Amino acid sequence: MNKYLNYILPLLSIADISSNTEAEKRQHSFLIYMGLLMSTGGLLWGTLCLYHDIYIAAIVPYAYILITILNFTYLYFTKNFQISQNIQIIISLLLPFFFQFFLGGFIASGGNVLWSVIAVFGSFTIGDKRKSFLWLLLFFALMVFSGFVDNYAQPYDIRMPQSYIVSFFVINFIFVIGIIFSLYYYFVSTEEKLRLELQESLEKLEETQKILIESEKMASLGSLVSGIAHELNTPLSVGLTGISQMDHELKKLESNYKEDMLTEEALKAYMSIMNKLIPTIRDRLNNAVTLVKSFKHISVDQHAEDQREFNLKEYVDSIVFSFQAQLNDKQIKVNNTIDDSIVLDSYPGIFSQIFSNLILNSIKHAFDEDEDNIIHISMELTDQFIIHYQDNGKGIKSEHEKKIFDPFFTTKRGQGGSGLGLHITYNLITQQLGGTLKLIRVSPHGLGFSITLDPSIIKVKHG
Repeated sequence: MNKYLNYILPLLSIADISSNTEAEKRQHSFLIYMGLLMSTGGLLWGTLCLYHDIYIAAIVPYAYILITILNFTYLYFTKNFQISQNIQIIISLLLPFFFQFFLGGFIASGGNVLWSVIAVFGSFTIGDKRKSFLWLLLFFALMVFSGFVDNYAQPYDIRMPQSYIVSFFVINFIFVIGIIFSLYYYFVSTEEKLRLELQESLEKLEETQKILIESEKMASLGSLVSGIAHELNTPLSVGLTGISQMDHELKKLESNYKEDMLTEEALKAYMSIMNKLIPTIRDRLNNAVTLVKSFKHISVDQHAEDQREFNLKEYVDSIVFSFQAQLNDKQIKVNNTIDDSIVLDSYPGIFSQIFSNLILNSIKHAFDEDEDNIIHISMELTDQFIIHYQDNGKGIKSEHEKKIFDPFFTTKRGQGGSGLGLHITYNLITQQLGGTLKLIRVSPHGLGFSITLDPSIIKVKHG
């Protein structure tokens, strides 16, 4: 069957234009396929009629073939599918009735009016269920009408032997059922092909989404690396300077000792300098160690999807600390008032990506002025678990609100904005965590996000 379809495939696309959707192209090919099948049956019936010298009746199937050829030629040149569609359905509904009439009625023709049911299948190409139902009612009306006028057709009955009449019934039933099966097979085949193509597209989209998420993770990690490198520079420089000074003082002390010039005052001065340098170096290096641990923790989480327990407030603090350099550059203060007793049994890597994207979004888009810049992170726990993220930045224009979670939407095109951060954040919350993400306008100015999660899914626990 598929091999046969390949031969007539060029004919099935004569109505297509570049702007047609796949659904419209399937409607075109379905109607043309129906016309070709009925024309094949018409050729058989017309030939049988000529063989038996039934010339008046033979005109009808040949007329169907001629009208179909003219109709499809018109369709090829004009691409006016609606007109050709109505013409083809009308002749497919009416001409079998006239053919039956000129063969002498229902019995003499072998129930030829049954061919009209194929027109009902052709009505599916309209794409409107109500209109298809109307064509079905017209078919029923035609069947009833053919019963009323059947007596008037008897003068055209040439009284063929019963064996011929039975063969007519067999031919009609075989062809009509065969055409209906063929149309249904064609419809199922095209739908199956479409489903496979859709499945492949979904798999490609899922793969693309994974790639985009990974690229966004790398982008946020890149920002972390840049900020941490900047942040580490200060404590390491202080430590290096302090050690150089300690080395200088130690060599000075050693020289005085060797030259027997070491006095009590010099020793006290050396101890005083050491007492100042050592705590300073220790504090600075501790800050560097904390920063590295925070970065290591978050970077591992962002590339892992392991579920474990973690303290939400402490985890958010570590994320904020990792962005301290960028936050300091714009003098942004972060207030994290999440209850420190809340422990989540969930996926820290997902939360890391969510808060990283939200913080980066605020840094890049919210603040232009270097004063009173505040990000506030809070939570509430009732029958749902809600995390609030707000900044007092410049907010967002009303026309951009509906697009903010769309992929690749950004107001910073060409300035480092990819338009993926909030889109990925939305997908992580809705798909991975099964929650919701809503945009909130902050008064008098600013922007916020409300993350609602189901406690039974996230397994919120009090630590």
